[in-house]
Amino acid sequence: MSLDGVRWTYIVVICALVTPVTAHADPSGHAREERTYDYSRFRDGPRNVPTPRGASLRRAQALGMGTREAASRAMHQPVPERWRRAADWRDGEVERLLWPVDGGRYVRGFGYVRRTRPDLRHDGVDISAEPGTVVRAAADGIVVYSDNGIRGFGNCVMIAHPNGWVSLYAHNSRTTVQPGWRVRRGERIALVGSTGISRGPHVHFELFEQGRNVDPLALFDGGPAFVRRVARRAHAAGRVPEPNAVGPADRPTPPPLDGAPSPAPTPQTEAASDLGTRALVRRLHRFAPTEALLERAEGRHFSNLLWPVRGGSIRATSRRRVVIDAADHAVRATADGLVVFADGDLIVLLHPMGWVTTYRGVDELTTEVGATVQRGEWIGRGGRRLRLELRVDGERVAPREHLVHVPED
Repeated sequence: MSLDGVRWTYIVVICALVTPVTAHADPSGHAREERTYDYSRFRDGPRNVPTPRGASLRRAQALGMGTREAASRAMHQPVPERWRRAADWRDGEVERLLWPVDGGRYVRGFGYVRRTRPDLRHDGVDISAEPGTVVRAAADGIVVYSDNGIRGFGNCVMIAHPNGWVSLYAHNSRTTVQPGWRVRRGERIALVGSTGISRGPHVHFELFEQGRNVDPLALFDGGPAFVRRVARRAHAAGRVPEPNAVGPADRPTPPPLDGAPSPAPTPQTEAASDLGTRALVRRLHRFAPTEALLERAEGRHFSNLLWPVRGGSIRATSRRRVVIDAADHAVRATADGLVVFADGDLIVLLHPMGWVTTYRGVDELTTEVGATVQRGEWIGRGGRRLRLELRVDGERVAPREHLVHVPED
């Protein structure tokens, strides 16, 4: 009988019925049927990452960062020398890592530990936390990638470190740094979420060395008791450097609960526990900062202030403030300094020369209390009435007289 009259559909069905099922042998020698896994219900979005801009954007473009190709290089090849030099912006050594999630719980470690895919190695450490919990940089470095273009990782950040390591933080609800951004150990880089292939809010942390995944667990400072025990035992066995205590420099002290009494100010408390309180803001608006607090305001000394908006225009100016139309524009630090307050629509910076700048009317904050910022660094997104104020030794000074790169000029 000729095949011309037979429908091709029937031929395909018959071939499928007679095709043998692929089988594999498990360790016991018994044949087992191959399983397939459907990840179609997972989505990498919603994409929630900062728009690259400013000095960080120019730095990322010059170094070839911020792209999927850069992310692939960071994961599969040794870190380029130019990236290592850019990551070593603080001239510091990196030997250990900070546990990257405040109060995060250890969920799953490195190796063949998956329940759904026991044949697939888990290349990192999973850290569970409530949605929106701060994710911090594990060590000093430079952001190589901050986007949503790697399948399964969702909103993801990668940081290159001076010693050639690369750390990866996946599944975030949003990232708060952009490619080319220089970060310090403990600086906020993202918020916990459940984007990508994720069954609950957590951070998937990976560490790369020479383009290969390594188990980071024994290298963490801080974290749950189990993680600290692993670090101590690994050090006792001579496998890793000695663990470090986690202090205020690693995790800036959050402001007290509303209504809680503020401690009596001393040089020690003002330099640490008072950060983030309105009581400290009031003192800086009336008096000169203490030497203890000034020691924390790292950076260069300037005799002027950078125009605080990328774009925008002056709406009004007086001896007390400059009012700027900064709608949908990035707000940037006018000079190097320390973030002493960041809440609501208000940011207050203390600069090494003792000046205090206040930014009121910020629509979105992209910095946090205790962060050290550089002149021109993105700290927020402005509104239609951004008000910039300047105080020197507690006295109001007209900020317009000190501003440079003003658009009208």
